[in-house]
Amino acid sequence: MERITVDLISSKEFTIENRGYSRQEVDEFLDDVCDEMERMEAEIQELRQKNTAVRESAPTAAPAAAPSSEEESRFREILEMAARVKEETIRKAKEDAEAIRAKAEAEATERLDGLNEEKDALTQQVSQLKETATNYRKQFEELLQAQQEALEKAADLF
Repeated sequence: MERITVDLISSKEFTIENRGYSRQEVDEFLDDVCDEMERMEAEIQELRQKNTAVRESAPTAAPAAAPSSEEESRFREILEMAARVKEETIRKAKEDAEAIRAKAEAEATERLDGLNEEKDALTQQVSQLKETATNYRKQFEELLQAQQEALEKAADLF
């Protein structure tokens, strides 16, 4: 699988389907993800630079002291907290994505239902217009036939 980068997210193209997601909402969400990744990458780079600076400034001859059990406990606590934050962030993102999908699906269904009702109403109007046109044509033909018969009877007068 390809490594996900800000450039990959920015250039990703999705196929458009009939009942797909709102393109604007997806683009806005991906823009937010890119912004957050850029912020995190900058923070990681800054921390790496600080780490390098600290390592370079530490005396090389003195061996690093082993962390105390209290420090070790704090590091573990920080790592556990980071893992919980990560899991919570992923869970929240999944919930948000599902809510967005459900909302988009509901809106699409509602709109489709409205369009179907409108189509049915228009179909009924067309049927009524066809029936009216047929009746009008029939009456017009009867009137023409009556006029033709009247002309034929009147032809004897001239």
